Amino acid sequence: MCFVRRDFVFSVAILLLLFATTCLGSFLKTENKIKSAVFLSPKFELGPGSVINRYYYGIDFPKGHIALKSFNAEVVDEAGNSIPLHETYLHHWVVARYHQSKHVTHTENDTHRMLHNSNHVMVRNSGICQGNALGQYFGLGSETRGTETRVPDPFGIEVGNPEEVPEGFEEKWMVNVHAIDTRGTEDKMGCTECKCELYNVTVDKYGRTIRPDYVGGLLCCSDYAQCKLKEGFEGPKRSLYLRYTVKWVDWDDSVVPVKIYILDVTDSLKLSNNSKGINSDHNCKVNGLCRNVYMRSMHA
Repeated sequence: MCFVRRDFVFSVAILLLLFATTCLGSFLKTENKIKSAVFLSPKFELGPGSVINRYYYGIDFPKGHIALKSFNAEVVDEAGNSIPLHETYLHHWVVARYHQSKHVTHTENDTHRMLHNSNHVMVRNSGICQGNALGQYFGLGSETRGTETRVPDPFGIEVGNPEEVPEGFEEKWMVNVHAIDTRGTEDKMGCTECKCELYNVTVDKYGRTIRPDYVGGLLCCSDYAQCKLKEGFEGPKRSLYLRYTVKWVDWDDSVVPVKIYILDVTDSLKLSNNSKGINSDHNCKVNGLCRNVYMRSMHA
């Protein structure tokens, strides 16, 4: 039989109570500090079977040195009504962070190539894919609707740190929206899968010939593409937006920073040796159906 002194049990109970009170106080303090804002992307129009794949730069976003706590988005109409996926399929949406030269006076909102010049530098996540592939902070496919993105206390995704912004630049955010209007289409599933035979295209958006064995993918459902409609079907165009809700807290020493990692199942990793040791050559295909997103504490 084992005996434990009563004063020891009492001391442990007091310590546990103090610990619980401290944690609860910290949680309530953070909860009380959480700020929230709802924003809309620029308006885009979709008619039956039509496609948009737009890049909107300099979108509205919370300012300052902050810790992001959650980010959610969905497609809505002008009245703010949520649009069901069986009418407007959100193929993907991604929100990326970048640094822009303060000398830039005008930016276009229709190309991803802008992030490949000296005036705009993408600040990618901490994932292992090559270049800017899957470098976004938030968003992927239609499965994100209703998916929990809350970052629990005491963690937060650090952004807006002025010490990380190069001199002469400022931090900006971009959203890429790829949506397909499936109203009245002959094959809704085929349209959402971007089957080339339904889009009747032979060249991609840059005018390059699509190879014959490419049966479906992003090359066939690019911006302004049109999926095949049922004969005689007519329907109105709709003005839509990506509505996104951001929650954050102001940065302070109580926040534990986390990093975002996006891993792609199609990544064909190649390892090679060089004078500096083992070299990792990643090749994420981006079109992969299965992806995993991880957030890891910088202090883990």
